[in-house]
Amino acid sequence: MSKNVFASVMLGMALCMGHVQAQQGRADDTETEVRVAALQALWPADLVRLTTEYVQQYPRGPWADVARNWQRRAADTMRVLNRGDVHLYRSAFQGTGEEASVNDEIREAALGSQAAAVRLAYKYQKGEGGLTRDENRYVGWLQFASVLGNAAASYELALYFRKENQPALASQYEARAVSLGYNPPLALDHVRK
Repeated sequence: MSKNVFASVMLGMALCMGHVQAQQGRADDTETEVRVAALQALWPADLVRLTTEYVQQYPRGPWADVARNWQRRAADTMRVLNRGDVHLYRSAFQGTGEEASVNDEIREAALGSQAAAVRLAYKYQKGEGGLTRDENRYVGWLQFASVLGNAAASYELALYFRKENQPALASQYEARAVSLGYNPPLALDHVRK
């Protein structure tokens, strides 16, 4: 009889251990799913939501520090996008299936990268990387980079708005470029002396 009791206890312990391991496996799978969802997100609001979810569920998880960092950066980006002088919307943060590098650029921009925003502006200006040529997106990404503090993007917008015969916007962006440390070239006239 004691053999049967011992065997029952051992079987019960094995089943419990198997259940705990299965639960742990499911928890690991869920952590991976939440992390992967955040890694694939491109819209800053989605990044904030998914990284917040990760940190709440796995405050000491292997990706928790990165999630907190991304959460803060994406929240800062949302504040920039809510300004009236940045004309970028959710559709600008839609990825393209053609080139993964464009999705990576969009994600970096969603996390507040000035350089990624400028590269995206040029891709839209030229219609590269699976993106169609789009002057509005070109301007929007430059505006975004400008608000993030990119002096060269600010000056490029000044030149763009000068060509578009919008002197008020041109002077606004030129002033921003100068305040950010940009030294515009001296204007040259076309008259020989």
